[in-house]
Amino acid sequence: MFIRVAAAMTACLSCVAVVADQNDSDNALDTVVVTASRVEQPVSNVIGSVTVIDRKEIERRQPQSLQDLLRGEAGIDIYNNGGLGKASDIFMRGGNTAQTLILVDGERLGSAANGTTAIQFIPIDQIERVEIVRGPRSSLYGSDAIGGVIQIFTRKASGVDASIGYGYHDTQSYSTAMGYYHDGWRMNFTGNYKQSNGYNTCRANLHAGCFTDEPDDDGFRNTSASTHLGYAFGNKADVEIHDLYSTGYTEFDGFINQGRFTEHAPGIKLKLMPIDKLTVTLTGSITHDNQDNFNNATFLSRFNTEKHNASLLSDWTINASNTVMLGVDYLRDHIDTVVDSTDPTQTFAVTRRNSHGVFAEYLGTFGSEEFSASLRSDNSNQYGTHNTGDAGWKWRVIDKLLSLNAGYGQAFHAPTFNDLYYPFGSGNPRLRPESSRNVEVGASGDLAFMNWSIQAYENRVKDLIALDSSFFPVNTDARMRGVELTTKANWNKFNTAVNYTWLDPRSRQQGENYNKILTRRARQSGRVEMGYNFFMWQFNSIVNVVGPRFDDLANTQRLGGYTTIDFNTSVVIHKDYFIQLKLNNVLDRRYETAQYFNQEGRSVYLTLHYQHK
Repeated sequence: MFIRVAAAMTACLSCVAVVADQNDSDNALDTVVVTASRVEQPVSNVIGSVTVIDRKEIERRQPQSLQDLLRGEAGIDIYNNGGLGKASDIFMRGGNTAQTLILVDGERLGSAANGTTAIQFIPIDQIERVEIVRGPRSSLYGSDAIGGVIQIFTRKASGVDASIGYGYHDTQSYSTAMGYYHDGWRMNFTGNYKQSNGYNTCRANLHAGCFTDEPDDDGFRNTSASTHLGYAFGNKADVEIHDLYSTGYTEFDGFINQGRFTEHAPGIKLKLMPIDKLTVTLTGSITHDNQDNFNNATFLSRFNTEKHNASLLSDWTINASNTVMLGVDYLRDHIDTVVDSTDPTQTFAVTRRNSHGVFAEYLGTFGSEEFSASLRSDNSNQYGTHNTGDAGWKWRVIDKLLSLNAGYGQAFHAPTFNDLYYPFGSGNPRLRPESSRNVEVGASGDLAFMNWSIQAYENRVKDLIALDSSFFPVNTDARMRGVELTTKANWNKFNTAVNYTWLDPRSRQQGENYNKILTRRARQSGRVEMGYNFFMWQFNSIVNVVGPRFDDLANTQRLGGYTTIDFNTSVVIHKDYFIQLKLNNVLDRRYETAQYFNQEGRSVYLTLHYQHK
């Protein structure tokens, strides 16, 4: 199905248009990433698979949410429970949601209770840049980075940027961003408000899905702000204070049908360059994930969590070919819950834990070959000591035309408070941390007009935490195999980009579900992007193709595959003004990423932008 759609879209390239490619500029190879190794390095030097989505590309795609932006990226599968502000989870390379580490400006943000980050509450207008690193990174970041790492950088406007938008379901968006730079000082502020009446999130079913029949529209509203204040002391020191605050209200269907949320991530970063080629970086933050749950305005439960993060990193660039990093991380998780407002005796047996990790990393270049190696030891007062390692190799066989890479990595994920201690007999304090071993090989190249990459991997997860037939968390095993293909090309005013993912995520749980496909993972998926730039106009198209999946581990509840087509255009009406128009799901395809939860049909959004540099 994917091949037929891709061929059809390629054939009509002259009538549809381009999309953003993060490497579409002449200096793309100079793009710097920090997530892959925790030190700045060009994308071309990264061993493995990495994607950078900058603000320019975000504006080209015109996504309504972070999950909308990430949908279709190689190796990423997303399910959503009914549109804006509704529960959304990421499966990276077939791993569980909690096996993908989400960072915001370098800090962990998310719930210590369930181990996930509520990406649906991070406004797209607050995002400057996203870095996606696929594959294990526990040897650099500790727990959670089994499938990979996604780091979100908040806005840093260079002037004045404002927008107002309106679309289907009475969706309204208002945003402003400002930046000021002078004599070593930098100050940035972004404010955003978004609301939508939404649509009915769940099909009626009293025995599955949301277990209810509530045929109403489920709205969402969100108010957010982010700030950066920094000062550079010449080339010897730099200090920055940053903050992201997002709060709002969302509706859905079920016994719990309303929620109030707050995501708050204040932090500080101090960078020192005491001697030539040596950089010492100290960071700290206290991030908050607070959610109150209601049924028709009646308070039911509260899950407030805090993460205290601190890191000390030292990287020494010995010479142009060799870099060494040493680091120490500290993390403290704390939860404050009201599990059931009618029964205060139901509480978590443990509400806090501490962990710290020490690690070392080496990056080296020898002629046409590059090497990376890292080792880390994490110790927790809850789950003990866990050691991980990673090694990578890259060989530039023919300069930029062909490179080969190989890597081996270990990773782990600590059980969450919900896994271990959830009341009502739903927690299992005997759970062991998940651990994984990943092997990866790949090839990539850059031509005059096109770059491409293909990566293949196998990841074996031991003690995977899953629910048994009684919905009780137990340790089991799993194996994920996959192949990821990306190509991007630029012919004069035409651009194309194609992602394709083949995934084989299997349960290794002994019993009737042995070798079954893990839930809600599509075995094949892809995205075709095409477009055309003409004078003051830009035309774009995005085709997302997702194969069938199963909503249960027994593989009896099948979710059909689907194809969606989006079109968007942008026109400059003045040097500081431009208008954007986006048509989502133009074929009005009805589909579900989780059984009984509806996805948006055909919709239209119009946005007016003002940008003054």
